Amino acid sequence: MDALTQVRQDHRKVEGLLERCERLDGDAHDERAVLLGQLRTALRHHVDQEEGILYPIFRERARRAEVDLDSLDQALEQHRLIDRLSSELTEAGLGDATLEAKLTVLAEQVRGHLDAEDSVLLTAIEDLIDDDTLIELGRRMEQRDRVIESRRELAAVVPGGARGRRVAAALGSLVALATAVLAVLSRRRRPPPSARRRLRRR
Repeated sequence: MDALTQVRQDHRKVEGLLERCERLDGDAHDERAVLLGQLRTALRHHVDQEEGILYPIFRERARRAEVDLDSLDQALEQHRLIDRLSSELTEAGLGDATLEAKLTVLAEQVRGHLDAEDSVLLTAIEDLIDDDTLIELGRRMEQRDRVIESRRELAAVVPGGARGRRVAAALGSLVALATAVLAVLSRRRRPPPSARRRLRRR
């Protein structure tokens, strides 16, 4: 799956979580706590995938093509604001009188950000980055997701509190690295017959 398809899927997931948070009544404290945690995780994932993988290559290509980067810079600033707002929301107690107001502000900021990305930034990325590169970036995003999932699974079974979680994170990274190396090696093509004949003659 290419990178833009993954980003758009992430957008729809975030929108769905926002809607579910907004529909809950004030008495559903346990469910709200779970949903707010899921929303924060989804927002962090959204930011990490874009800023860690997609945005850097877009910035590089845009500079070479002398394309305006205002939409990218604006998206990055929106990421900082959204991260701060979601942190405030998850840190607020469920009985906090400002919880609804915080959720409303976060929802407005997130929806405005996703709309701007969908209509401007992702379109610019699609115009500037070729399909093969977008597919490769999509592979990297999937690989990053596998690393995160490996760490989460290992953290669930490795005892020892914070130290155990660090060990699990390191093991998860090693597992993901080994998977990535095997994937690269399996994709390497053998040289064509003419090249193999030349190699045998040497």
